Amino acid sequence: MSMPFFLLKMWYDKIMTSLEKSILATLAYYDVLDRPLTGWEIFRYLIRRCQGNLNSVLQSLETSPQLSKFIEQKNGFYFLKGREKIFKERISRQKTADQKWKKARRLIKFLQIIPFIRLVAVSGSLAMNNPKPRSDIDLLVVAKTNRIWTCRGLTTLFVHLIGQRRHKKLTKDRLCLNHYLTDKFLKIPFKSLYNAQTYVHLVPMLDFGNSTWKEFQKNNEWLKNYLAYYPQSANGYLLRIKPNRFLSFLREIPEFFLDRKLGNGLECFLRKIQEKRIRKDPLTYQSGGRVVFNSRQLEFHPNSPEKRVLEKYNAKMKDLGFNELAQEEDSGLTI
Repeated sequence: MSMPFFLLKMWYDKIMTSLEKSILATLAYYDVLDRPLTGWEIFRYLIRRCQGNLNSVLQSLETSPQLSKFIEQKNGFYFLKGREKIFKERISRQKTADQKWKKARRLIKFLQIIPFIRLVAVSGSLAMNNPKPRSDIDLLVVAKTNRIWTCRGLTTLFVHLIGQRRHKKLTKDRLCLNHYLTDKFLKIPFKSLYNAQTYVHLVPMLDFGNSTWKEFQKNNEWLKNYLAYYPQSANGYLLRIKPNRFLSFLREIPEFFLDRKLGNGLECFLRKIQEKRIRKDPLTYQSGGRVVFNSRQLEFHPNSPEKRVLEKYNAKMKDLGFNELAQEEDSGLTI
């Protein structure tokens, strides 16, 4: 007589190593995003349930009889059993990403003329090479301390004037300026598995002085609580944009004049205008998202997928029989 299914799950739960559980959890998380992973990617984004290295991850993928009950492989990509269709989806989205990267580089190159910009990084689905055809291009912008409102105002105006600002239903390949930090406050205060996986994929495109990105990573070592591997390096090195001397000169001239009393007045003026518009926007108070606006951070995610992704991940882990791995919570979204 065969063993009941729920008992079989309990048996596998007991004999699986912490590394095997971590591999399974990682594949389950990316299954929610319809993205199969290579062996290197599984190691790179491994959910922290274990201590392992690349060789042990690859060996487990190839030889573990426990994992083979839950996962499959095709052409070097691993995914949960019965989910082979996302293999073709990955190939399709990679082609879409290749096209979006070309446009992203062209647009971001000109952002170096904006006063007080210190870092521009691509985030979201494009950073994961997992965008849909109509996806926008999410950006994280780091501004000089005490000039975040000026930086945001000028960046928004510039992107709007060139017709590339994400606005309402105009999303495809548009720049989504949804997150600003200052160079003296680089720590992301909202911690969750979703945010850890999001920020570990950040691709720094412009980094003046090559130091802001390193400081960002140092300030966000809390990612180690969710990831087994958190390198102090930069993703997408070949995508980096080398600062242009002429464009940088165009940024430095207004910075020289606006980094004094005149600039203080402009910062105060732009803060009042933008705060008023943010407070009047109904999306600011929409449940299930988060909007933060202060002198250190501006975050605009009123329709964040974080809660939905984590709920699906938790449900998937329960379906697989690993309830103890189905306890992930969001980072504190608006109720």
